[in-house]
Amino acid sequence: MHEISNKGNKNMSIDEFYRYRTKCGELQCHRLNMPDGTAGELILNLPGNEKALTIEEVFVDRKFRHMGLGSKLLAFAEQIAIAYGFRNVELKPFSTDPLVPDHKLREWYLERGYQPHGEKMHKRINEEISEVMT
Repeated sequence: MHEISNKGNKNMSIDEFYRYRTKCGELQCHRLNMPDGTAGELILNLPGNEKALTIEEVFVDRKFRHMGLGSKLLAFAEQIAIAYGFRNVELKPFSTDPLVPDHKLREWYLERGYQPHGEKMHKRINEEISEVMT
């Protein structure tokens, strides 16, 4: 179980983990649970022969937004990337929530150090990221 420290709130844990093997690598699904339901989900693609970990989805339920959980899920993804030896993280920003337009989501990723690269965004990571405690 991985705990995410959330200042001012109880520690939340990523206590559900699913792994799927594919022809191109491995998909991982991590769920962030709270006592009253699933707060968020992170889906990662760990390709077998690529240089970057790909974030397929970062989702935070509406009732848990604006608590820093999305940022903490990104930090968790970056820790996974470091653990697997990736030096870059990439994603394609898209919103499944009609209240959050794609351009706002892009701004949110920019604020967290992700840079535009065509349709995708990427971030070079280093081993000094320590938002997540294991």
